[in-house]
Amino acid sequence: MHDFSRLDDAIATTLRAGVAELREADASLVMLACGMVEDLTGFFISGAGSHWIAALPGTTAERSEYAWSPSEWPLSANDESDAAPGRVTAAIWELSGTQAEIDGTGEELAEEAYDELRVEYEDRIMRALEALRQAGELRNAAGRELMVWLHSADAADEDLDDRSFARLQSPELVALFEQRYASSEAADALFTRVTAAHVTITQEDTPNA
Repeated sequence: MHDFSRLDDAIATTLRAGVAELREADASLVMLACGMVEDLTGFFISGAGSHWIAALPGTTAERSEYAWSPSEWPLSANDESDAAPGRVTAAIWELSGTQAEIDGTGEELAEEAYDELRVEYEDRIMRALEALRQAGELRNAAGRELMVWLHSADAADEDLDDRSFARLQSPELVALFEQRYASSEAADALFTRVTAAHVTITQEDTPNA
């Protein structure tokens, strides 16, 4: 049985630092994502503001290639207090056996156990995001709720973006997000939501229970 306390603390600390940094970097911040790769390692935090999104050139399809891909966003958190390899990386490497393998003191988990840990890791990041939202910390400088999800930066998990968005956002937004590339109408509706100058936070903007 794994002890996840170190990992949970590392995730929460990293998320809080990243949100605070991006909120300060751009007062119009409206979207935030945690970028992940196939190997179990730390995640990066990227963000985009409504002004940047509104200024994207081209057709709806061309704008969507940038707007809905966190790897293309202009903001990236860099916690200078987080020494290499990073607190989250160190914690997940401890659980996966990667650090023991690097040190020559053990072996990495077998494939099935490694995959099970990946699922648990993903879940714990989303739990941490849910806790931050409940605490009122996933808001920009104006108090607007941030749109958040997990992003498969190397496309190793093609469903991660949609799966995490569905858990962390309202059903109305989920329906639009699922069609963001297939339907220009859905994409345009999302663009309208994230670039609106004034948004009243209502029940429909809250995440799924």
